[in-house]
Amino acid sequence: MVGLRRSGIVLLAVAAVLASAPGALAQADTDLQGRVQIGALVPVTGDGSGHGVDIRMSIGIAEDDFNMYLEEIGEDWTLDVVVEDTGTNPAVALEKLTDLRAKGIEAVAGTYSSAELRNVRGYSDSNGMMLISFGSTAPSLAIPGDNVYRFIPNDLSYGPLYAKLFEGAGVTNVVPIWRGDAWGEGVIAVAKESFADIGGVMDEGVRYNPEAVEFSVEAAALSDLVGRHVDEVGADKVAVLQASFNEAVNIAQSASQYDNLAEVRWIGSNALVGDQEIVDDPLSSRFYDDAGIIAMQFAPTQTPTYQRVSSSIENAHGSEPAIYAMLAYDVVWAFGLSILAGGSADADSITRELPGVLEGYEGATGKVELNEAGDRIVGTQELWSTEDGEWVLVGSYDPVSDSITWFAEAEGDEEIEAEEPAPEGGCLVATAAYGTELAPQVQMLRELRDGMLLQTPSGSSFMAAFNQVYYSFSPAVADLQRENPAFRELTKAAIAPAVHILGVMSHADSEESVILLGIVSLGAMAGVYVAGPSLAAYAVYRRSRGAAMRERPARRA
Repeated sequence: MVGLRRSGIVLLAVAAVLASAPGALAQADTDLQGRVQIGALVPVTGDGSGHGVDIRMSIGIAEDDFNMYLEEIGEDWTLDVVVEDTGTNPAVALEKLTDLRAKGIEAVAGTYSSAELRNVRGYSDSNGMMLISFGSTAPSLAIPGDNVYRFIPNDLSYGPLYAKLFEGAGVTNVVPIWRGDAWGEGVIAVAKESFADIGGVMDEGVRYNPEAVEFSVEAAALSDLVGRHVDEVGADKVAVLQASFNEAVNIAQSASQYDNLAEVRWIGSNALVGDQEIVDDPLSSRFYDDAGIIAMQFAPTQTPTYQRVSSSIENAHGSEPAIYAMLAYDVVWAFGLSILAGGSADADSITRELPGVLEGYEGATGKVELNEAGDRIVGTQELWSTEDGEWVLVGSYDPVSDSITWFAEAEGDEEIEAEEPAPEGGCLVATAAYGTELAPQVQMLRELRDGMLLQTPSGSSFMAAFNQVYYSFSPAVADLQRENPAFRELTKAAIAPAVHILGVMSHADSEESVILLGIVSLGAMAGVYVAGPSLAAYAVYRRSRGAAMRERPARRA
C-alpha cells in the first residue's frame, strides 16, 4: 500500500489527511525542483459560479496544505495550481485547456460540468493530457481507457434513489424540466428509466437552452403540463423533476407566477444542493420552500480535513460549501502525491502512480475508489431541502439496503416521511444518538458494515442474523431518543465503548481477519457490557453482605 506519512513527521495543517495513511510514500529518484505546475478549470463565472467560487478557494487551500507537506518532508519543489475560469461554457473550457497545454501543463483538475468535459476530452486524449473532474456526473462520459477520471459518482448511481423518492411520496406522474446539455440529458434519462421500473409515467417535459437567462415561456409550458397531470391524478400524485445549475434561481422566479407549480412536489438533481444563490434570492427561496424541494448529492465521509476546509470556506463566504469544493481539494492532493511518487508532472507518469496513491490516500472526502471507467464508486447519498434561506440536510439514502433515513424534517416532507418505512441497514440507534448520520462515529459504523462485513461471506451472514435482532427493537429506541434528550445522552454514553471497540475491525483485510477480529471485538464487548457490570454488581453484593454480617452480633446484644 502506498501511504502518505513518513516516520517522525508531524504536519499540523494536514494531520487529518496523513493520519489515516500508514507507511511512507514511495518516491522516484528524480529530484523535482522549483515550481511544478498543474492546471484547474473552474466555473468562477457563469451558471456554475454558485459553486465555482468555493471550488477555487478549496483548490487554494489544497495547494497551501500540500506545499506545507512538501516543506516538512524536505522537498525542494512546490506545487503551483494554475486556475482558469471557464465561465461554465464548453467552448471557453476548451480554449482554456488549450492555453494550459501551451504552458506545458498536462495534468488538469476539472471540469465542473459534463458539457464542458464532453467538449474538452477529445483534445485532452489526443494531446496526452490527464483530467480529474470534481463535478461531471453524466453517465455518457463513463468511458474506460480514456484520460479522464472523476472523483464523484456518475448519475447512474441516483436512479434507485429517484424511484425511492417518487414511490415514497406516492407520486405516479412526473414532469421534468432540464438544461439541454450532456449532464441534463443524462439526469433525465436515468430518472425516467428508474421511474418506469416502478410503473411511473414521465411526461416529455420542458427542455431549455443552457444559455437561457429568462424562463417565462418555459414556466408557462411547465404550468400547462403540470395542470394536465393534476387534473388527471391530483396534485399529491404529481411531481416536477428539475435538472438545473444556478439558473434555477431564474426558473423559480418565473415559476412563482403560477400557483399550481408550487402545489406539487419538486425533486432536484445534485447540482442544486448547496448553491447559495438559490436560497439568497427571496423569490427563489420562498418558491422552493413552498414546493418542499428535495435534492440529492453524493455523501462523502466528513473527515477532519473536510471539516477544517469546509469551515474555512464557510467563514470566508458565509455558507457551507457543496461537495464539489471538497472533491476539488482531493483532486489537487491526488495530483501532487502522484507527481511526488513518480518524480514527474507528465500525464503518463501521473496515470501510472495514481492507483497506488489512492490506495493509501484518505483526504477530505474519505477513501477514493474508482471503477473501471475511472469514476468514483457510489456510497451513501444525502437528501437536502431548503428552509428559511438555508440548505438543510434532511435525510440519507443507503444503496445497499435501498432505504431512506429521514433524520430531520423540512417543511413539506410529511408526504414522503409518512410513506417511507423504517430502513433496513441504517445505524438507527447511533444516528439518533449522535444527531446525524454524518457524525464520524456513524460514518465509521457504516463503512465497517458496507466496506468490510458485507464484502465477505461470513460478514454477510453475520449482518443478516444481526439485522433480524437489531431491527426488532432499534426503531423504537431511536424514536425514544428523539423524543427524550436525556435518554439520547444516556444511549450515547452506553454505546460509546462499543463504537470504540468496533474500530479494531477496520484493520481486517481478509475473510480470516474478519472472523478473528470479530471474535476479539465480541469478547471485548462481552467484557464491557456483561462481565464488567456483573463483577461490579457482585462486588456491591459482597460488600453489602459483609456489612450485614458485621452488624449481626450487635443486634444479638
